[in-house]
Amino acid sequence: MKRETIVLGAVAAVCTVLLVAALVMRTGGHAGRPTEAAVTPEPADGAPPGGEDTAPAAPAASVSPAAAPSPAVTATPAETPSFTSEQNRREVTLFFQEVDSESLGPEKRKIFLTSSAADQAKQIVVELINGPLETGLLPTLPPQARLRGLYLDRSGTVYVDLSSEVSDLHPGGSDGEIATIYSLVDSLIYNLPEIKRVHFLVNGEERDTLKSHLDLRRDYQKDLSIVDMDRKGAR
Repeated sequence: MKRETIVLGAVAAVCTVLLVAALVMRTGGHAGRPTEAAVTPEPADGAPPGGEDTAPAAPAASVSPAAAPSPAVTATPAETPSFTSEQNRREVTLFFQEVDSESLGPEKRKIFLTSSAADQAKQIVVELINGPLETGLLPTLPPQARLRGLYLDRSGTVYVDLSSEVSDLHPGGSDGEIATIYSLVDSLIYNLPEIKRVHFLVNGEERDTLKSHLDLRRDYQKDLSIVDMDRKGAR
């Protein structure tokens, strides 16, 4: 009986060894190798180790090639006229009172060349108020007068609104009023073909006369019969 117990114990031991050996052989090819899920990627340069409690790094902002400026391209502003250049000025003929006659005499002047006829007309009126530069000519408007506004309608009538000084400080007399009115009328229509007629306002209102003589309720057209075009400076 004792001998049979020893034999059974030996057999059990052998079976245990064989079972262990079989298990080792089955798992031996993977022994010591971590599974794919257990592999920890190497941290990027400058990144904190994975074991530390840190917030995940924000992804780098992508830059669209179209949005990035090209170093080889230089932005050029749109070409705009320079009012300081002689190429952007035009010559006009202004008419002032001659010293030794009742005629109007021409004088050359330059104004800014703009696309608006009304804007050029404003410059002409302002130059007339500034007075002549040449000897032998007299001013036709009081220097204290101001241009309050100028409007050009589609029919070619320009409305010139002058301050009250044009009337209050005017020396008067029919010849003086004719010189004032036609100095403005002829200077505007002669230089700007868009203007056909001139209508005058004083302080934004119509007046019966300039200074008791010439009617300001009517439109005026060009009249070069009182202009001495042969005077030096004429076209």
